[in-house]
Amino acid sequence: MSDLSFGRPLWLLLIPAGVALLPLAWVVATRAFAAASLLTREPPRPRRGVTVVLVLAVAVAALAAAQPRWGERSATVQAGGAQLVAVLDVSRSMGATDVAPSRLAAARTALAETLARLRGDRVALVVFAGDARLRFPLTRDLTAATTVIETIEGGTLFLERGTSAASGLALARDLFDDETSGGRLVLLISDGEDLGADPAASAASLADAGIDLLVAGVGTTGGGPVPIRDPISREVRPLTTREGERVITRLDEGNLRAIAAAGDGRYLGSNPTAIPGAVRSRLASLDQAAYASTTISLPIERFQWFAAAALALTVLATAIEWRALVRWRRASGFAVAVVVALALSACATAAYTLNERALESLEEGDLETAIELFYEAQAEDPQDGRIALNLAAVLHQAGRYEEAIPVARRAIGSRDAAIAAAAHSSLGHHLAALGELEEALEAFAEGLLLTPGDEVMRRDYEVVYALLHPPPPPEEQAAPAQPEESEGGEEPPQQEQQPAPSEEGAPGPGGEGGQQAMSREALEERLAAIDQEVAELREEAGEVLSAREALAILQLLVERNRIAAQNPVRGTWTDPGDY
Repeated sequence: MSDLSFGRPLWLLLIPAGVALLPLAWVVATRAFAAASLLTREPPRPRRGVTVVLVLAVAVAALAAAQPRWGERSATVQAGGAQLVAVLDVSRSMGATDVAPSRLAAARTALAETLARLRGDRVALVVFAGDARLRFPLTRDLTAATTVIETIEGGTLFLERGTSAASGLALARDLFDDETSGGRLVLLISDGEDLGADPAASAASLADAGIDLLVAGVGTTGGGPVPIRDPISREVRPLTTREGERVITRLDEGNLRAIAAAGDGRYLGSNPTAIPGAVRSRLASLDQAAYASTTISLPIERFQWFAAAALALTVLATAIEWRALVRWRRASGFAVAVVVALALSACATAAYTLNERALESLEEGDLETAIELFYEAQAEDPQDGRIALNLAAVLHQAGRYEEAIPVARRAIGSRDAAIAAAAHSSLGHHLAALGELEEALEAFAEGLLLTPGDEVMRRDYEVVYALLHPPPPPEEQAAPAQPEESEGGEEPPQQEQQPAPSEEGAPGPGGEGGQQAMSREALEERLAAIDQEVAELREEAGEVLSAREALAILQLLVERNRIAAQNPVRGTWTDPGDY
């Protein structure tokens, strides 16, 4: 182990300190037992082995804390991210104090916290009032970008009076690097009041260019006066009309929602503290462009061995001190408590906490918050397939099938076969919901290769197969001749009568419900009616089946299969699409 090294070598100082204390502990223990022997006829015997074991536990724990490492492993580090352009309203109305300390200050704080949560993304900033100005282009220097954001003040830039959100969105659209394959996102922050001419058209142009849009409001519906600064005295006073009345500015969420709808985006509400989490979760859902790749050598950490040894020595010392043969239950309970505490501390990662919060939001019925939290959890631990599956399931529940597909595909590469199989199943459901049945069938087939015994996935596979390969229409077949009685009045043995299926597809008289059997002609008519209903449903649905339509077709096919299986003429039909 010539390459032995320590990540925190100062912890090694505990080893000589523990060894130096050993003689002192020995002397103290001897004197204590000697004093105790004067008080009883059967003095206890000193268990010096406990002291030695505890000193060894301290030494091994110090080694673990020093992070010993030897050996090396290669790792490829991918640097990448998405592109974010923040469009900030700096008109005079943003100086209103209905949001403390002011609307603009709250927006600045939200933007600074957003940048603090980014990982490798590029950021640009556009400010607008009557026109728009670029404060800094796309950059990865988030520290410098944060400094610029914190210095923004309303009215200090060479901007025209008024508010023109359209100019800010148009400038933001032109800032993106089209040669980079990563996702693109525009964040608009404004109070929504008098946004100028046709900002919805600029938002629609973002959607046409494949750029995502988030809109955040700042302010309250109650509003507040518009502050203006006197250019000579520098005093701040409220803006007034010619009649001397104060001008009150109010949050206009209607305008902001309209812009978000025009750009196929999302309105985040009027809580600035929700902006950082929403932006980060949205960026995590976008494609990440890899702009650099580096292979590095990392030492292999070995502290786990020493930590386990220290824990074992501590348990051993406790067992000796408590006389393991008599009080083993207490010692084992102590050991279990320690192990459980360690396990809980190991699970309490940021990704685990965010995942739990997302599940709580899901139980409360708040799908949007759950989606944002799952995205944040995935950003904390992109390799956790369970988080990806949770996120894909919630996106499916929210009807965002296209967005759920890449999330499910991320979990397919999991080393856990169960997680990979569940990811294939999840992908199949998203594709089926979009009407891409052939791709869905392939996804279910891949999942069944990993878990052949999964009956639920096999049923899903058969459902999709039945939709792709519907059964052929029933053929007209002549009714078989009635069996003739033999000379003795008995029927030939080979002509045993079979119970006919009931009218609703249930068993005949001997089955559930004891319903009366259908005639062969009635059975043929029922099968034809079912085929007609299936054909009408498929014709109404067109190329894309909804989940409700697919379920209705499945129920009809199941009923048809029950009836056809009990028909003596059709009982030999074994086509896989026959349900």
